[in-house]
Amino acid sequence: MRTIPNQRLDNKVFSMASTLFGFGENPIKEVSNPAIVKPLQLSGRIIAIYPAIIEEAFSSTMDNYRKYIASYNFKTQAENELIQAHNNSVKEFCKTTVLNEVQIQYKRLFLLHNAKNNNPRGYNEAVNQFCNDYGLIVEKKKIQTVKYATEVVFQNLLHLYNSQLMKRNEKFIKGGIASKRTIEEFKINSFLVTQLKRNEVSSIAICTKTVRNHRKRLEEAGVFVEYHFAGRNRPIEVHINPEILVILDVYTSKIKRSENKELRLTYWNVLPDNNESTRTFINENKKKENVENISQDIRSSSEALTPSHLFFTGTHTSKEAMQTKGAGGDPETKEKTLSDKLHELILHPQELAENLANGDYHNYKPIDIRYLYKEAFSGTLNNEEFRELAIQDFFKSISKIYKSSTPFAGSYKKAINLYYQNKWIAFTGNSFNKSVLVDEISQMRWRIEWARKWFVKNEFAPLFPYNYFDMTRKTAKEVGFEYTKAKWNEHLKAIAKYDALKKKQQANATKRKETINHSKKCENAITRFFKNKLTYSQLFDYVEQNLPKQYLEKLPDLILKKSLKTNEKSIAITQEEAIKYSFFEF
Repeated sequence: MRTIPNQRLDNKVFSMASTLFGFGENPIKEVSNPAIVKPLQLSGRIIAIYPAIIEEAFSSTMDNYRKYIASYNFKTQAENELIQAHNNSVKEFCKTTVLNEVQIQYKRLFLLHNAKNNNPRGYNEAVNQFCNDYGLIVEKKKIQTVKYATEVVFQNLLHLYNSQLMKRNEKFIKGGIASKRTIEEFKINSFLVTQLKRNEVSSIAICTKTVRNHRKRLEEAGVFVEYHFAGRNRPIEVHINPEILVILDVYTSKIKRSENKELRLTYWNVLPDNNESTRTFINENKKKENVENISQDIRSSSEALTPSHLFFTGTHTSKEAMQTKGAGGDPETKEKTLSDKLHELILHPQELAENLANGDYHNYKPIDIRYLYKEAFSGTLNNEEFRELAIQDFFKSISKIYKSSTPFAGSYKKAINLYYQNKWIAFTGNSFNKSVLVDEISQMRWRIEWARKWFVKNEFAPLFPYNYFDMTRKTAKEVGFEYTKAKWNEHLKAIAKYDALKKKQQANATKRKETINHSKKCENAITRFFKNKLTYSQLFDYVEQNLPKQYLEKLPDLILKKSLKTNEKSIAITQEEAIKYSFFEF
């Protein structure tokens, strides 16, 4: 591989970079051996009782921020000069050297792989490693400095952070908690920043996207540390660098700063790229093996999923074996289908009327509705045949109401003809579709049962079939079968009302169970708090995030009640032990 020609950097640039980043004497080592990056270690967290960022604390924080950013921008400019020197070396190397096929392809893959790398320092570190292996063929990205507009955004973020701290202080004051604790993390909501107003005027007229961009720039600079993403529906959690943040403890009226004075900015830490592809490539031989294995799996799975009773897999019988053997042989009978069996149940209307008059169907059992549904959706009967089957099944089923009377066959025949001419016929003159008619059969069977019970209850003899099935008898006083349709509609309304009542009861039961669960969760959390398994901050966070709002408001009262009960129990136990002790002494 071609070596890099020695190039001398500007003395001013090199001395500044070596002072800031600790490089060796040879400036060329900056290209191939960059400084080792270490993450920021925050061991000096600020501790206070009731922290706030107001008055002197706010102004001191902003002063520290300006000093910090000025130092950061100076270091970034020096770093950018080193990056520019590297890029110039890359350009000159590419001009004087013809890249081979390996370098061209690997450069293309590298740029494609790191296209979504939004961290410029992480990208530049990857460039260093790549150039060490394949030569100076990839340029680095320049580092953005923190602009003046970010200071205004940071001021508004500090205001929101102070509001968050004061809200937490209020809860601790209500609970009577006055113990020292580390300050909580800052929960950043970009939308709230855009809604801040002063005297009914927006503090900064920017959108949430701009706020997120400024926040990311502050993260790169090390102002925001310990970034934590808890989901798209929750705010981002960060900590402000203790080297910048100054807190006023409202409880003691003292200014609190970081106790660790040795904090050092190491802002060029390399963060993992979550979008990095980890796909592996399989060679052609493995692909062929996978194809063969997949085909075998498909065959075995198809054999396992195919029921043996649905498809014939044996040897097919020849035509000669299916024919009769000899002149006196009997032909083999073909098994009847469901449609054939249902078709055999259809009688001539006259024969049906005579059978009804003779009482042959007083104990008739209707056709199983499951068979009718199967026929309606997958049978071979046409719509007219299915309608005729349904009408005859209806008359056979309702004949039980005439057990105590003897209607003539002629009256039955007239009623059957009436239904043949008018029942279940569309306005076009054609029969209803089978899929529609099968739902009507279920309705008619309910109406038949209601009519039978009504005649038994009232001990009233039904009219002759032709009169009883007259479709104009629709009122209760006319005693016709059509009146049962009104009762069917009442039945549907009752079912709907029952369903609504059932849903309401289920909703109440769910709400009741949630209330019980919430009460139990709160009680368990308070019990763990008294057993020193939870701090007050953890208890407060748990109640705020997992329980309804009213539990958070009543938390101090619940803690007080629990403490009183605990004291009463301890006093009772002490008295029992004293009684036992005096008894043994006696």
